[in-house]
Amino acid sequence: MLALTLSLAAAVPYAPDEQMDFSIDYLGVTMGRARIAVGRPEGGFLPVMLLARTTGAAAVIDVREQLSSVLDVNTGLPRLFTLDAVEPGYRHTDTARFDRKSNRATVREKGKYDNTYDITVPPGTVDFVALVFQLRTRSLEPGTNHVFPVLFGRKVSRVTATVEGREKVSTPAGEFSTVKVRVPTGLTGKFSEKNPTYVWFSDDARRIVVRLSTDFAIGRAEAELSAYRPGKEEAAAADVGRGQTAPR
Repeated sequence: MLALTLSLAAAVPYAPDEQMDFSIDYLGVTMGRARIAVGRPEGGFLPVMLLARTTGAAAVIDVREQLSSVLDVNTGLPRLFTLDAVEPGYRHTDTARFDRKSNRATVREKGKYDNTYDITVPPGTVDFVALVFQLRTRSLEPGTNHVFPVLFGRKVSRVTATVEGREKVSTPAGEFSTVKVRVPTGLTGKFSEKNPTYVWFSDDARRIVVRLSTDFAIGRAEAELSAYRPGKEEAAAADVGRGQTAPR
């Protein structure tokens, strides 16, 4: 496990306990907060998550979304994906459990109804959160394309992420040199060439998410980085030898 953890730290720009906080603006008004965070490794798997919720004047309507992905530290591919969403009068939880040996996924959709499906997925299939973390490890030179099979609900779509160019971006956390990437899918899991997600990554080895423009539960909005806490490589080693197992 120690060698596994150290290889992860050397190969990727993120580490356990990394945290990115964002303010979400909708039509020029701050309507919510979001966070991208990296947890601690357990048995060769690393949890990463994206959380968003309404705040301020918009908090009278309680909207919360949490997307969590448990990544294999060797491949960066998800073992388990969970979407938990709370909207006025409605709550639903979707999970996808991947079996990489058989190229299958068990999808459970729990809301008004509770149904489970067994579906075939291509090798290398990811979810939305895992896709963002995969992009952090890739070459992001302008003009570069990266193709991913992405699971949304019970459907796998072929998604091409395109690096559109370099931009200076000013945020509450400071000014960053960034690379802008177009991804024809959204946080809500909808495949859309017309209304894609745009992600601005810092143009350095850290590949911090500086800005995110996507479809949140409140509508099309932008999230800008308000605070950043780097990960701690030593946090990974602290979890070695505790007898953890892969998520079930």
